[in-house]
This record gives sequence, structure tokens and C-alpha cells, in this order.
Amino acid sequence: MTTSAKGIVLAVAGASVVVSLLCAVGLGVGVSPNDEAATAELRLGLHDRHVADGSAGSAQHTTPHVPQTVRYGRDVRPILSDRCYQCHGPDPETRQAGLRLDIREDAIAPRKDGRPAIVPGEASASELWHRINTPDASEMMPPTESHKRALSAEEKEVLKRWIDAGAAYEPHWAFVAPKRPEPPAPKNTSWCRNDIDRFVLTRLEAEGIAPSPEAPRESLLRRVYLDLTGLPPTPEELDAYLADTRPDAYDRVVDQLLTQEPYRTRYAERMAATWMDQARYADTSGIHMDAGRQTWLWRDWVINAYQSNMPLDTFVIEQLAGDLIPGATDQQKVATGFNRNHVTSDEGGAIAEEYLVEYAVDRTATTGSVFLGLTVGCARCHDHKFDPVTAEDFYKMYAYFNSIEEPGLYSQVPDANRALEPFMQVPNKEQKAKLGELDDQLKDLRAKQEIRSPEEDSQRLAFFADVARRAGVVWAQVDVISARSEGGATMEAQSDGSIRATGTNPPKDEHHITLRTQGTNLKLISLEALPEPTAVHGRLGRADNGNAVVNGVDIEAVSIADASKKKLLRLVWAWADHSQQNGDFDITNVIDSSDDRGWALQGYAGQVSRMALLMTDEPFGYEGGTELRVHLHYDSMYSQHVLARVRLGVGSLNDAGVAMLPTASSRWNVVGPFGGDPANNKVFEPAFGPEQDATLDFSKKYTSGKEQLSWSFSEALVDDKVVGLAEGRNVSYLGRYLYSPVAREVPVSLGSDDGFRLYVNGKEVAQRNTERGVAPDQDKATIPLAPGRNTLIFKVVNTGGAAGYFYRATHTSDLTGALVASLLPEDRRGGELASHIEQAWRRSFLPVYKETEARITELEKDAAEIRSKVPLTMVMKELPTPRPTFVLSRGQYDHPDKARPVTRGIPTWLSPLPDGAPANRLGLAQWITAADNPLFARVTVNRLWEIAFGTGIVKTSEDFGLQGEWPSHPELLDWLAVELRQGGYDDRGGRWDMQHMLRLIVTSATYRQSSTTRADVRERDPDNRLLASYPRRRLSAEQIRDQALFVSGLLKEQVGGPSVKPYQPPGLWQEVAMPQSNTREYKRGEMADLWRRSLYTYWKRAAPPPSMLTFDAPTRESCTTHRASTSTPLQALVLWNDEQFVEAARVLGERTITEQGDDSAKVSRLFKRCTSRAPDGAELKKLIAALGYFRERYKETPADADGMLKAGMAPLSEKIDKSELAAWTMIASAVMNLYESTTQE
Repeated sequence: MTTSAKGIVLAVAGASVVVSLLCAVGLGVGVSPNDEAATAELRLGLHDRHVADGSAGSAQHTTPHVPQTVRYGRDVRPILSDRCYQCHGPDPETRQAGLRLDIREDAIAPRKDGRPAIVPGEASASELWHRINTPDASEMMPPTESHKRALSAEEKEVLKRWIDAGAAYEPHWAFVAPKRPEPPAPKNTSWCRNDIDRFVLTRLEAEGIAPSPEAPRESLLRRVYLDLTGLPPTPEELDAYLADTRPDAYDRVVDQLLTQEPYRTRYAERMAATWMDQARYADTSGIHMDAGRQTWLWRDWVINAYQSNMPLDTFVIEQLAGDLIPGATDQQKVATGFNRNHVTSDEGGAIAEEYLVEYAVDRTATTGSVFLGLTVGCARCHDHKFDPVTAEDFYKMYAYFNSIEEPGLYSQVPDANRALEPFMQVPNKEQKAKLGELDDQLKDLRAKQEIRSPEEDSQRLAFFADVARRAGVVWAQVDVISARSEGGATMEAQSDGSIRATGTNPPKDEHHITLRTQGTNLKLISLEALPEPTAVHGRLGRADNGNAVVNGVDIEAVSIADASKKKLLRLVWAWADHSQQNGDFDITNVIDSSDDRGWALQGYAGQVSRMALLMTDEPFGYEGGTELRVHLHYDSMYSQHVLARVRLGVGSLNDAGVAMLPTASSRWNVVGPFGGDPANNKVFEPAFGPEQDATLDFSKKYTSGKEQLSWSFSEALVDDKVVGLAEGRNVSYLGRYLYSPVAREVPVSLGSDDGFRLYVNGKEVAQRNTERGVAPDQDKATIPLAPGRNTLIFKVVNTGGAAGYFYRATHTSDLTGALVASLLPEDRRGGELASHIEQAWRRSFLPVYKETEARITELEKDAAEIRSKVPLTMVMKELPTPRPTFVLSRGQYDHPDKARPVTRGIPTWLSPLPDGAPANRLGLAQWITAADNPLFARVTVNRLWEIAFGTGIVKTSEDFGLQGEWPSHPELLDWLAVELRQGGYDDRGGRWDMQHMLRLIVTSATYRQSSTTRADVRERDPDNRLLASYPRRRLSAEQIRDQALFVSGLLKEQVGGPSVKPYQPPGLWQEVAMPQSNTREYKRGEMADLWRRSLYTYWKRAAPPPSMLTFDAPTRESCTTHRASTSTPLQALVLWNDEQFVEAARVLGERTITEQGDDSAKVSRLFKRCTSRAPDGAELKKLIAALGYFRERYKETPADADGMLKAGMAPLSEKIDKSELAAWTMIASAVMNLYESTTQE
């Protein structure tokens, strides 16, 4: 929090005083409605507002009773499932004594001793009856070691009556497709407003209970506003509704909330917040670095879908399989982010295959939970212990999600706004238009570039010939003698001289290739990576994305004539036509294979080839022939990143040719920041260690104070542009290797903020002790390079504030960039490389081409600037060929049971796939939304019911399986499910119309009942499952925060966009973040970002917004379909002291002061904003007294008032006396945190 410590302490002190005062006068504050006993003395107007018949006692739960008619599904199966199925249920691996009680034929079959477990019609003759009643611990069921409680007398009686009645089984209700039942005819039909009420009232009448009267109009309006929009009504909206005496006034409000702005957008945001729990939406990856990632466009898609009332089947199909819809639009692809929201890993050394399995498992389990209401994830390791979900069932569904074009592990990058592949760019209209203009200009310029003069080709060929002549380049014939894979891959020589790797593909490998040549005086080795048809997508690498990383190249030369003559070749220079840029992947990394850095070829870019040239320090090649033993190392953190096909060559190069080669540079690494010398606060003079390391060991650590600092790579560290470094008074060191073919001096241009010192091979060659901002070309220097590897350290000294550097080297060699490839034989310069060589030649020798290219570069920079701001989003993308899928033994990624292959499919005990459904995620989505699917519609309407009533018709909304609770109103559930699926109740709702269903629910008489607790039903229905009254409940975490912002006037109702970072205590992210994590530092947003609705808050999985967690928001590490509701002291502390709420109280106080009227009018209006009703006389009197108390207090202690008013960034009015505002702030805080304010009545 940015508020001073003093301010916070004063806020706490003020809160404690007002709590004491208001409690003394009878106002309940800051207490959760879940704790009935604790709120008995505090709740505002307890005896006449919330409890009828004068009873304020806590609910007394009655002893369970045996129903008059015992039904297997409702009464018996829950007992058997809970106590017996673990050992006698569906899972054969844990089944004991070969007894299965979930299937009637098995349960009544004779046992070895001749007595069946169940004898229909004779409980006393049944082994089950004997076992649950025996006093013998060795025979008692359930056994004590199962840790299951023994059956109660009532449960035993249920089983006895069921067996005596014939032990009839029935299918589980949720696995039978719903049919629309005829609504019953209750006695008091005049109470019913729609068919929902007929089902509810019939059940109440059967229990001899009357429904409650309708809620007060104020309570009802607040209730429906909160349920449908997540925000309360304003006083103006409340007054307008109370003044509307038309019979359909309430129905009009409901229609307004669902269809008119701004309510329609508020409705969409409220619904999206719930869906984000189920979709496990977050802004970070969750594992290891918990790095940031862009996926908020998916969240915005959800908001738009709810706002447009997208049909539910479309909503589901596009999220599960939008990318597979023929002619899929960008928005349909964006929707598939639903199944990219899961946790991902970037942990170095982790196993990619393991995480690919984890990702597919998560998608499978989430699909089961969200759309089927089943805990299918329990069948990952074995058959489900309670539900009929077998391991084969699980892996059939898993197969739908097992073929996504994604890596198992993601790279670690500093950009917290990246999107994890596969991803797509989604430009807005303005960006599309501007990019279109730039593309047109670029197209014209490139066409101009293609215009060639007649003599150009001959000039270029003459240049190549001249280079070859001057460089003495001769490429020798090489023959492949053998090739072997250390990891067991099949290595085969091809007719074109290449070697292909197929078959086994271990996580790490080493390829040993033996060549023979008659060439002598050799210095060059060419390494060509070729696309391979048998690899993934025909690419050059064997990884799932077609990429490869070469960690090192070792070569030994052995004389054929005399095997005792041999030497290990020492590589001193390297060049490649392409190196992957999003990591430390430069070709120079292969020179030294002692670390895990390597050359990454970006093979996922398509069916591309890559070329590398390596040079040795001394010539090699023996008279009589040479055997070259080449070892290619693939041992990076990236599993299976092995070249699929490689071709090697060797050539000679004279001294003049060596001098033509450019200096090769590794990528920059950085270490720091180092603090200044504490004795004299100096930063320029002290040596912190790196400058004294002439060898530049990137594995070395340095001490700075109490910290150990290490070298790290950042792709942001580049040449030819200004790059920022760590802010503050400190020193950062940049380090790199320079590989020079010959001794030479290289001019460099430098910039720094502030000073710098430059070291080559441990010796200082330039420095500037100054204070300035960084800019290009501030200093010039010349760096002397020896042949081979050199070290360069750039010490950047910052005296405070921002820091940064600029570095540019001037190439002095004849061959730069792609022109190096002119040394290759002509048949190796084809394809894309030929184009690069031609462009490099034209750039060097044709001024007009160079001018045009400069303009192209300028426009491309403009386009890149726009594209850098185009939002990215993660999407699903199917592999061209599905991966083979097997049941995994015990769910372990590396234990596929090859005897149990599976193909994509759904559990056979549920409805079949629709005719013609494709065997992919689109077919799965079509099955989920098919008319005969027994679960999806029921699960959905149950969650809609939960939105309106706090608890679903099935209380266990996350589990519709055998462990789930029996529906409180089964026929109503089926009626609602069918109405959702096909409509028909009235002419306002069509198929899969979510708004129609919510309209039906919230306009029912059941929903409109008073929430007053009734003593006459408390004992008979302690959980209010019969709905004899409306169930009060605490607002959600989002509603509590959003309401505080809304009533204060702070809420900024901007729709969509990147997630924002409101107030948060300092240091939380640092406590849980790795040092290199790009979400280690929490940078609070500016102004409007602080006051957006809560669903836009940045969600870091390792440290979610703390105030949201306090009010039971999940971490979103996995799918959450139902939030628990708890009561903790922390909740009261958040409401009283969190900066967001203290600021909201201050602004509400300020808003109230500036309104018309005396104190009574202002207090009444403030109270009405927060509770949606006017205070009664006693309440008003108490609040006026409290206001007077605080006025006196803050006049006497103005410092306390100052401390109170420092909370938050909202501007403080200079026109209002601070002591007056502090007093109103305390009153506003008290009212905002009343039980009525944080509760839905």
C-alpha cells in the first residue's frame, strides 16, 4: 500500500473506535452472515428484520429421518456409494472379495459360502445386513481401517426396508436424459407466477409448509440488481422503482437489466466473473517462474458473448472447438482460449512429455467438471471408485486434447505480455487499417526493389568468383562412413550426402557421424540442417514443434594412413544464416559445449533449412585421407530438440579468406544491479567483480550485500538501439564473447546512463564518468581483438533514476551478414539462402537498392511498432496427425500401457456421439450440446439456479455423479433443463437462451420471497432446501469490492482490455517469485486502473489479489465450479483497513458532504446507497450521534484526520475541512460494512 504507515495505523484506530461505538448502539458491522450466533447481537434490526415469530435462536438440526418410501437413487445409493464403493464399487483395482455392490446382478449373486450379499426381500438373510450390524470388529462393515464412519440406525433402517422391499436398483438419475415433466398443480395456484413455482410449492405443500410473503420492494430490487449485474441499484433507480405502481414494474426492471445499457454490459461482466472461475482464468502461468502471459482477449470474448446473449450451445462449441469450425473467424479462434487457461511450466530441466500429459489431463478434467458435472479426473490413475467412469473412458476423452501443437515447456523470457504458443494476434479496427496502409506501401517498394538492371546478375556472379579466388575456397568431397545415435535413434545416410534420424527420439541425444575426405589444408566445416518429411510437419527438428537446439559440435581428425595421427579440432569462429532470437540461441554457442546453451534453429517457422559455417584455429586434413569423427550434442533443457536431417561439408580457406570473415558475437548477458560502496556511496570506481574476470564465466556468481548475483540472459539486450537497465543508484554489467577470425580493431559507438567502463579481455579500453541520459552515439571507442575468442564487458554506472545503454559495432570485414554464404559451393546456396545472399550483395553494391531498403526498414519499423501493440491471445491449434494415445498406468506420463490403446470417444454409458460428428474436439462439443446428453443442460441450469439462490437444486453442483447430492426438486431440474435446451415455455425464449432462463428464475414467486428466517421451518428444513424463504448470503469477493467502488462513485466502467493492477500491499509478489520472474515486481496501475471492476484485476496464480482470496475467491490453479463461503476475522480487517475500502469510504464521505440537505438527509442518502433502503428513526439517530462524535474527535486530533485521508490516490478536495471529511469517512466506512451492505437479502 502506498499510504504511509501512520495513515494505516490511524485508519485502524478509527475503525476500532467506530466498531465499538456502533456495536454499543446496535449496528452490526463487518460480520459474515454465515456466523448466525456471532451476529445475533450485532445485526441491524435483528429481531424485526430477519427472524419472524420473535425467535432469534440459532438453527437446530434435526435427527435424520427415514423417508416413508425408500428409493434406491435418493436414499440407498448415497449410503452405498459413501461407505461401500471404495472397496466394492466400479474400480477393479481396489475391489475386495470380488464383491461389487453398484450392480444388482453382482450384489445378489451367491457368494462362496452360498449367502449373497443382498437377498431381495430378506434383509435378515443378507450378508450385507449381517456385516453392518455385527459387533465383531473383524467382520464389521465398513471396516475400521477404511476410516469410514459406521452406519447410523436411520441408515441401517433405510437399507433394511429397501432390501425387504425387493432391493430394486435404478439408473442414476443424472445419467438418463431429462424429459419435460408436466408441471404439478399445487393447491395454492394463485401464489405461482410461472411453472417454477408449481414445482416448489407442490413440494412445500407436501411438507405442510407455506411459502413466505414477497420481499419488501427495496430488498427485491437490490437482490435482482446484484444477481444480474453484480452492482446495487442507485438511490435514483430505487426511487423510480418504488414510484412505479404498475403490476409489471418488477418484470420491466428485469428486462431492463438484461437488455438495456449500461445494465446489459454489467450483466455480462457479472456472468463472466463466474465463468472465469470455471475456466481457471489467470494472467500468469502458475508454475516455477509464474510468468505473465496475454490471454485477456478470451475474457473479453466471454463478456461479449454474454452481452450479446450468445446461444449456450454456440458458447460451448466455440470455446471447445472454435478453431475447428470450417472457415473459423478470428473471434471463434479467440474463444478456444478456454482450454489454454490452464497452468503451464517454464521450469528448466523439467520434462516436456510430462507437462504435455498434465495439460491434456487438465483440459479433460475441466471439460468433465464444467460441462458434465463429473469428477472424471479421478479416473486418470484407475477406474473411478464411485462413478462408472473407467480409465479407458477418461483417456478416450483425453485423446481429444492430446494433439495440440504446443511445447510441454515454455521458454523463460522477460516479457510478461507474451502469449504462449500457439497464439494469434488480434488487431483492432484502427490497427488493421494502419497495417493495411503500410502493407500497401511496402508492397510497392518491394516491387521496386525487384527491378534489376541487365548487368546485375553478371556483376554478382563476378563478385562470387572473385571472393572464391581471393579466399582460396575449395570444398572437398566427403563420404559418410557411419552414423550412430547415442539415444537409440535410427541413423541413415541419404543419397544427397545427408544423414537422417528416425525412430526413437529420446529427450537428449548425441549423434556420432564419421566422414572421410581426401582434402587437405581444410579450415571450414559446413553444417546444413534440412527439412525431413518424416519429422513433425516435415520440419528440420524432431521436437513436437519441429525445432532443434544444437548444444555443441566436437570434431576429431584421424589420419586414414596412420591412425596414430589424430587431433581434436578447435573451433574459433561460427556463422549461421539464422539463429532463433527469443533466447540465448546464437550459433556461437556451439563453439563451447561445456554449458547448456546452444544454437536454436527456429524450426517451427516451417519447412526451412538452415546453414552454419564453423572455422578451426589451424588447418586440418592428412595426406592419404582423413577420417572426421563429428559429434553433435543435443542436451539442452528442450526435450527431443534434435536435428532430423543434417549434411556436413569441409573446405579450405587461405589467410586472405580468413581476414574477409566478420567478427562473430554472442548475445549479451547481464549481471546486477550492484549497489554502491556503502562507505562512500560510490559506484563508478569500485570493482564489483565481473570486470576482473578476463575469461567471462557466465556460471560465476558475485556478492552484492546479502545477495548472490548471477549472469542472466535477456532477449531485450540488443545492439543498435537504446535499452533500459535496472533503475536506481547501481551498476549493471553486460558481457559477451567476440570471435574474431584475425587480430583486428573494431570501431564501436556507445551510449550510457550515466557513465560506463568498457573492458576487452580484462583490460579497460574506454570509460566515461558522467551524469546523463542515454542516447545513441554518445561515445566512440576502438576495441582490439585477438584471433579467436575475446571477452567484452560493458560496465554501465547509474547515479540514480533510469538507466540504459547503447552499443553498435562497425563491421570492417569484406563479408558481412549473408555474404559469408558466398564462400559456400553453389549447390549449397539455393532456396531461401540464395535470396538472402542476393539481398546482401545488392545492399552492399547498389545505392538505389540500399535507399529503397532503408525506406522499407523504416516502414517495417512502423508496422512492427503497431504490431507490438496488437494484443496477443493463446488459442488451440490441432496437430495435423493426432498423437497415439494409450491408457497411462497409474496416470504416469512415462508408463503408457501399449496393450490399451484408445481413440477419441466418450463414455459408452452416456449418450452416443451425434451422427456425423467429427472425431475431434468439434465432435466432442457437439455431443456435449446434443439433445440426448443427460448432463450438460442439467448442470447448466443448476448453476444458474445457484447464481440466483446461492445453492443449486443439486447442492453438489460440482458433482452430479454417485457421490453427488440428490436434487431437492428433481422434476423442476428436468423441466428447467429441457426448457434451456429447446425453449417453448413462452414466446420470449429460444433454444439455449441463458437470459431467458435467468428471467424465468428471477421473476418466479420463489425468487421473490422474503428472506426472513422462519422459526416454523427452521428445524424441519435447516438448510432451506425447500425454499420456503429466500436464502440470504454474503456477496462474492468481486461484488463486495465492486459495490464499494460503485456507491462511492469511484468505479470506472470501462469494458475489456488488459488486466489492471489496483491497490495491493507491497512485497507480496517478491515473496513468492523467483529472482528472474517477470512477475516479481508489482507495479500498481495508474488512477483509472485502480477503480475498474474486479474481474479485470491482474491475477497472479502464485499470489492472487489478497483481499479477493480473503473473501473466498479461488487461486484459479484449477477449475472451480463452486466457491466455498467462510467467515474469518481477516474479512472484517479487509473491509475496515484495506486501502481500496478506506479510499472508497473517504470518497463516499466526500460525495455525501457535497450533496444537498442537512445531516439527516445526507446520512439517509448514504445509508440508502449502501443498503438500498432508508434508515429507520432509531438507526438514523445512532448514525447522527456517531457523526457528532467523530467530528469532535478529529477536530481535537487533526493529525489523525490527516492520516485517515491519505489512503488512496483519488484526489482530495481542498474545499472540505479535513476533520469534517474524516468524520464522514468513518460513517461511510461503517455503513459500507454493515451486514446489510455485504449481504444479499
